[in-house]
Amino acid sequence: MSSVSNGVETLPSDQMIFLLLDLVLIVAAARLLGWLAARVGQPPVIGEIVAGILAGPTVLGAHLSETVFPHDIRSYLTAFANVGVMIFMFSAGLEMDLRSVAGRRRSVTTVALAAYLTPFALGSAIAVLALARHDGGNRLNFALFIGCALAVTAFPVLARILHDRKLLGTRLGQSAMTCAALDDVLAWCVLAVVIGIARPGLGHHWRLLLFVPLVAVLWWAVRPALDRLAGPRSEKNPANMVFLGVSGALLLGAATEWIGLHLIFGAFLFGVVFPRRLRAAVDSGAQLLSSIFLPAFFVVAGLQVNLGGLDRASIGEFAAIMFAALAGKLGGTYLAARLGRTGRTESAALAALMNTRGLTELVILNVGLTIGVIDERLYSLLVLMALITTAMTAPLLKLFGVPRALPDGDQETGEGGPRSTVPTEAATP
Repeated sequence: MSSVSNGVETLPSDQMIFLLLDLVLIVAAARLLGWLAARVGQPPVIGEIVAGILAGPTVLGAHLSETVFPHDIRSYLTAFANVGVMIFMFSAGLEMDLRSVAGRRRSVTTVALAAYLTPFALGSAIAVLALARHDGGNRLNFALFIGCALAVTAFPVLARILHDRKLLGTRLGQSAMTCAALDDVLAWCVLAVVIGIARPGLGHHWRLLLFVPLVAVLWWAVRPALDRLAGPRSEKNPANMVFLGVSGALLLGAATEWIGLHLIFGAFLFGVVFPRRLRAAVDSGAQLLSSIFLPAFFVVAGLQVNLGGLDRASIGEFAAIMFAALAGKLGGTYLAARLGRTGRTESAALAALMNTRGLTELVILNVGLTIGVIDERLYSLLVLMALITTAMTAPLLKLFGVPRALPDGDQETGEGGPRSTVPTEAATP
């Protein structure tokens, strides 16, 4: 129980000690397992997700997990987790270049729509046919959420994979980034609808009407103001810009939470409207803060994963989830790319990249669990799906002949646009 000092409620000494020790343990475990994942060719987020699952009852058992992470400090860990998620979503917004999305060819837009709508349709179908026992009462909202969860592509994780492989400037990299950006926009729109339906308190639903004017103010008032504020000297003082960016993300997160959506939307939108030229300076500071706060999210998410509690029926449900996730993303992306006269190898590589779900998937799943759209059993299955599909990206790229990393200069663009990274044969229909 909290103590009171000068009218201010504070944590007792033993709880404070537990909280501080747990935070150190969380950050250290996430860094270590993230490093190990990178050593075996996986994105660090794989190790960080595993660190969260290891902290939960699946591995430690319910008693030991509660001993290491007592219930009375989990609310404080959740607060740290929410701050970490908002900073992460702000960084994801910084990576979103709407001008690049608008400038891509029609064929890329077609691929992006197929890469989203195909797994969305399959996910919605299995929600009704194979996952009905997890339906919380609103079948339409449940189906929409499962479709959204299976259709997402982790834009920030994808950007990291492409950066590590020096593929960002290639035709393949640019196509993947554009498709993932469009998919992210669709995912957040659908998730906003799901939250709007699921949130209790009909008397407050009028606040949802404020979302459109909020976006308009951000785009036509806040964005130009930030451009003027971020003058030529701003790059020489990045600390102030990091403060502005993170503070704005937290403020907008609070605004969208009050509206009735979720705090992730405000943080993401503020990243989108933040000045492009300051992205590098601000993102480095945001990444540092995220590395401190975000690991708490993995543990909070992992504490709710209990694979040991799954029954025999869960095996069939997991098979249906994996089928819909893989057939939807891989099949939908590949077929759409081939219809757009993209080569076989490049189409397959693009499909593998779009199958990356990573941390963005965990954010969406955590929202669904929090608002009661899914239960803990289904949540555990979907987290496992996110882990496996993200881990598949590197092996699939190797299978399809995409190099681990390009030599310096190979990712540069020429007069004809970004270079392809696949054999010449693959550029033929």
